[in-house]
Formats: sequence, structure tokens, C-alpha cells
Amino acid sequence: MKSFNHVDAKTVTEAVKLLKKNRGRAKLIAGGTDLLSTLKDKILPAYPEAIVNIKTIPKLNHISEDGGGLKIGALAKLEEIAQSPVVKEKYKLLAEAAEAVATPQIRRMGTIGGNLCQDVRCWYYRYPHSVGGRILCYLKGGKGCYALPRESQYHSIFGGWRDTSPPCSLACPGGVDIPSYLSQVREGDLPQAARTLLNTNPLPSVTGRVCPHFCEQECNRGDFDESVSVRDIERFMGDYILDKADEIIKAPGTDTGKSVAIIGSGPAGLSAAYYLRMSGHRVTVFDKMEEAGGMLAYVIPAYRLPKDIVKRVVKAIENTGVEFKCKVDVGRDITLDDLKRDFDSVFIANGAWNPVSIGLEGEESTRFGMEFLTNINLGVKEIPGKKVLVIGGGNAAVDVAVSALRLGAEEATIACLECREEMPALPWEIELAVEQGVKLMTSWGPHRVLKADDKVTGMELIRCTAVFDEQGCFAPTFDSAVKQTVEADQILLAVGYDTDLTFIDPATPLKVEQGLITVDPETQATSVPGVFAGGSVTHGPATVIEAIAAGRRAAAAMNVYLRGKAQAKDKDEKTAQPFLRFNSDYLKKTSRVTMPKRPVAERSITVEDTLGLGLSEIEGEANRCFNCGCVSVSSSDMGVVLVALGARVEIAGPKGTRTVPIEDFFGSLRTILESDEMVTEIQVPRPPDGARQTFLKFRLRESVDFPIVSVASVITVDGGVCQDARIVLGAVAPSPVQATTAEKVLIGRAIDDGQATAAAQAALENAIPLEKNSYKVTIARELVRRAILPPESSGEMR
Repeated sequence: MKSFNHVDAKTVTEAVKLLKKNRGRAKLIAGGTDLLSTLKDKILPAYPEAIVNIKTIPKLNHISEDGGGLKIGALAKLEEIAQSPVVKEKYKLLAEAAEAVATPQIRRMGTIGGNLCQDVRCWYYRYPHSVGGRILCYLKGGKGCYALPRESQYHSIFGGWRDTSPPCSLACPGGVDIPSYLSQVREGDLPQAARTLLNTNPLPSVTGRVCPHFCEQECNRGDFDESVSVRDIERFMGDYILDKADEIIKAPGTDTGKSVAIIGSGPAGLSAAYYLRMSGHRVTVFDKMEEAGGMLAYVIPAYRLPKDIVKRVVKAIENTGVEFKCKVDVGRDITLDDLKRDFDSVFIANGAWNPVSIGLEGEESTRFGMEFLTNINLGVKEIPGKKVLVIGGGNAAVDVAVSALRLGAEEATIACLECREEMPALPWEIELAVEQGVKLMTSWGPHRVLKADDKVTGMELIRCTAVFDEQGCFAPTFDSAVKQTVEADQILLAVGYDTDLTFIDPATPLKVEQGLITVDPETQATSVPGVFAGGSVTHGPATVIEAIAAGRRAAAAMNVYLRGKAQAKDKDEKTAQPFLRFNSDYLKKTSRVTMPKRPVAERSITVEDTLGLGLSEIEGEANRCFNCGCVSVSSSDMGVVLVALGARVEIAGPKGTRTVPIEDFFGSLRTILESDEMVTEIQVPRPPDGARQTFLKFRLRESVDFPIVSVASVITVDGGVCQDARIVLGAVAPSPVQATTAEKVLIGRAIDDGQATAAAQAALENAIPLEKNSYKVTIARELVRRAILPPESSGEMR
């Protein structure tokens, strides 16, 4: 074992303070039967720095009964519970479960609190580091669950759990909860999928067309066959939202009376406007262009993002009560100081539209690529030239070159410093350019513009030998001996664009460095109270989803600023979550869906290239999602019976004591305990007189082993008719599973073999076994049947 600090706590308050002081780097020890093996095997990547011994805390091992039922201290030993006269007489279920735990020696050491809080069981998770190297599964910070596509015979048959974001969501700058909304698509609940998506992305019809979708690069499915086509699903959902915008995107029911001004209506501005309005604030968006949408409306070509889509997005946001004031130039028509005076908060997101000079000889004879694209979107569709040369390697360069060809240019060439693998343009955008007929000249830099009779005739290029230095910084180097001439009658520069912050008074305390507004990266707050900024004005050109994320972050911080810190949550409490549902066929090797495209010969400057997918295709693609999480199981014998008995758990933490139902205690992966909380007492209501209590545990060996399946039941029968029933399954999911459907089958009916069989069938109707553990369904079904019937007719099962 690694070394650690060992501290004896004298009181519960002291133990909690020690946990809080160590900020998640401390563990409690009572019986130690689970913790010590974890430490010895070094299975966790983060080893605790301190062990807080709570065995030294007095009066936490009581077992007593009062008018409300049984109270058991968290330090009560399992053997003490098994042998307690009051437990054996009135709470038989508890005694039987305690007696079934492991061996006598472990029962004499193990506590009820420890049994409830023991870590989940999975051989990948528990694999000893000393044997062959730690297996970095999902629970240890790895990408996914090894059991899902591999050995799963002892794992969950009711789905999994997730308490941190999966790789796809972590890769998304907007933190979109991708698996959740894909699950809702899979289950046919499109309205809920739409609401889930809108929680983090108010422009899915846009990102479903232009987002680079970093999520797909990290999709665990990609290691199995091919990653899920998230973007195609997102596009479908975005269009679905627009079609039903009146039903899905509704104005908030409250009005805070606070007002917000937003400068710029690009993706950051639209995102902030949406979330601020949903919070009940009055929002006004100012934009100098004739129509709202920013770069979405004026820069991205219509064949990638139809302008009608942008207009519909703006209209949907406007219908919530957001006011758009276009053709208003902040700095000329109205000042920033005016906005600060007239509104309670301001968000700056006016983008980056200014051309960038690269100091090229003859640069004055070139044209700015963004101006060219903007003119097209304004309706100016002139042929730029017969032979067009585009300088730049990003998506804008691709858009310029493809647009030039579609307007009638005979040739279009892209020259860039980078090799093809280093080009900042997205791979599929580069493929589109090549498919369209664009010629790529990679690893070439512009040297000088060639002219004859005052007309551009081409450009001399120079070989670029490296783009970045050893530190990864942009520092291109060239071989002056290697040059090449390219004929062109029009040269378009697409090498970047700068922000326009001339509307900011130099005397203002608003901090600006190197042409960018300085902000807090967590809140987008500027150096001026009440003024926030996001998008290109804070970090330079970036992706649409990054701008959306900045707008959402700003809206959240502005909401706190406008409402006051008192209304901000200090810490979100964990709440019970449903199990992750899987598609039974998800482990079959499949190919990702292919988005249909128009033939190259039919593509134009105004019509979208891609044709979209239908609902059946989207549902099929959503079915491929692993819904990544953990399928380990909770094998706490005491947890199962306590859920059946309707117990409550008392928890001590820095804010005092709280008591939660036992089913909520198991409400997230492992338990709902925060790192600075501990269990102090379990409270068990007295079962109804005459209630039949049964605990059955199937395991490979009579002792020592954890359950393969366990069942606890408390059934009350009066006059031959079931009055009440609680049936709970253990070791079949990451937490105990209450079989409420089985209970409903029994209540109000006479219990016989047929009724017990029907209830057992209902108990497992939602089971979704993995490839190698379907046998557990059969065992669980039989255990439920036997737990329902009287002992003389149920048979016996080990």
C-alpha cells in the first residue's frame, strides 16, 4: 500500500471537517473490509492522501427500537445485526441479509454503513494494478466501459449509470448531452429529445450542418466499428425543432424586470439572447447588418447553410420576446456607454469582420475572401474571374474556392502553408473542394502578386518547409530557392479576420489586449461590472459551437449578476437518475448512416448540397449509440433489504444532517454521498404485522461470494388477498432495483403460483441483458417467483 495520513475522528463533526479539508482526497474507514483491499490492489488512479478512522466515534453502533421503528447506527457490525433479538423477531429480512454476507470474520468486522457504501463490483474496475497494469475503465477516468463489448456475465441486466460526461460530450465545446437526447430519439420521444438538446445548444439546425462535431472523433463506437453520425441526427432534430418551434420554443412564464443589450447577432449573440430570455430577462439585440444572423447569414455559403434556416432560427428566438434592432451600428448610431446606461447588463459579441493584412507585395491588388462571401449572400453573384487563386487553408478558403467555381470560374486553386494533413479546414470540407474540382497546392506560401498592365496575372509562391516551431507556435519557414508561379486573374485572401472594437472608448476601463476583449473564461465577464463578451471578440475566429458555448456561459453568469448571488446555487445535490437504456442490437457491427448529397453536376451556389435524412434513418443511427456509462453492479446485501423495508438514511455533512429514502441514497453511480459526507444512521419502519419477509441470494458458493442475483420481498396478505408488496432485486444493476411492475401485479389479488409467475415475468420485463449475462434474467425471474410464494410452496434455491 502507498503511504497515507491516518486520523482518528472523535466526533461526526470532526470526521466531516476532515473530509471537507481534504477535498475529496480522503476516505473513511470503519470495518475496512472493502477499502483495504482496494488500497492494497491499487485499483484507483487517485490514491487517498488521508484515511479518516470513524471507529473512534462513540454511539454510532446502536441498534434500538422506538415507536417509529428500528434505528441502527452506521457502525453497527453485520454480525451484531444478524444476532440482535429485536432484528430477528421483527425485522427478519435484515437479520437474514446480514447473515448472508461473506464469512463470519468479515461479518464481525463489516458495518451496515460500510456495506451500503461499498464500491461497485466489476472485474475490469477491480483489476489489481500489481497484476498487469491498471485498466482505465469509465470509473477510473477512461473513455468507456470495458464490459459493454467484452466480458459481461456478472454485470447489469437493467442498463448502466453515468455520473460524469461521456467522451462525446466532453469533446463538445458546448457540452451537449449527446447520449441522453439520442436515447430519447431512440425511444421515439422527439419532443423531449428536442428539449434536452436545446438545454445546451439553441441552434441545432445550424450546428447540424456546419459544426466540425468533435464529438464524433471521440465516440467510443468508433473503436468498435464506426462512430455515430451525431451531426446528421442533430440536423434532423434542429429542423424538427424549427418545424414545431411554436410548441417547443416558448416564451418564459416569468419576467424579472431586468434588461440586457446584446451587440451582435451571430451564434454567440443568438445563444446568449435565447438563454437570457428563457431566464425571464428582457433582451434586445443590436446588429449593424440588415438582417440578424451574423456570419451565419452573411459568410457561410447557402449550399452549406441555407439562409432560410438562419431566418427561421432568428424568428423562433424573436417569438420568445427577444427584440432585434438591425441596421444599428454601435459606436456610430449608439454608444456602448448608452447601452450601459439604458440596460442592466451588456453582452458584446459583434464578431470579427475586418480583413487581415499579411504584408504581401502587391496585396492591394487582392480581394478579401470574407467580402467575397458576404457579397454572394447579399445577392451579388458575379464571376470573380476565370482563374481564381485562394490563399489560406481553412474552411473559409474552401468556401471561397468552391463558391468561385459554382459562380462560373474555370479554375480555382487553394494555396496554403500547411500540408494537407495540417490544413485547418475540416477533412470533409477539403474532400468537398477536391470533389468540386478545386486544385490544392499545399506547403506553398504567397511571395508576391504578379501583374501586367496593372492587371493581376498570377502569384509567385515560395515553398514552405515548416509551419510551426518546436513549441507548436505559428512560425513558418521557407526555402527561397524553391518557387512556383500560378496563373490567376483574381486572388482572394482567406487568411483570417480581425475584430472591430473601435466602438470601445480607449478611456473605458474595459480591458483589451492584442485586439481582443479580455474576459474570465468561466463567466465571459469583462473588467467592467455588468459587461460581458464572447465569441470572436474574445478569442479570435473559432467554430460556431464554441461561439454558442461562450454565449451560454455568458448568459448563465449574467443571470447570476442580474438576479444576485443569493439566488445562485452553491452546489447541486445529486438526485436519483434512471438507468441508461441500451438497444439490444447495439453490439452488432454496423456502418454509420450516409447523408445523401446532390450529384456534383447539380450543385449550385444557392441550393444545399446535402439532402437530409428521414426519421427511420435517424432512429436507426441513434440505435447505434452505446449510451456510454458503467454497467457494474451494486452487490450490497443490506441495501436490497433496506429498500424492501422502506428505510431512510441519515447523512451528516458540512451543512448539517439530512435524511433521504434509501432508494434515493442509491440515486447515482455508487451513492449520492458527496466527498465530505458520511452515513450516521439507518432508520427502518416496522413492517406490518404478519408481513412475510423473504431474502434469497443466488451465488456460486454458499459463503464468501457476492450475489449473482438477490431478491428481498415484504408481502402483506389479508384474507388470502395481497394488500401490499415490496420486491427488490440486487446485483442486477448499479443500484438495487425495486420491481414496481411486479408489485402492481400482486396487490389486490390472491397469491398463487400463476400470479407469482406473472409478477416474476413483470419484474424482468424491462431487462436489457448484455451479450453474456442473459442467464441472470432467468435466475432473477425464478428468485422473484419464490420470494412471492409461501416457503412451503416456493422451493429452495442457492
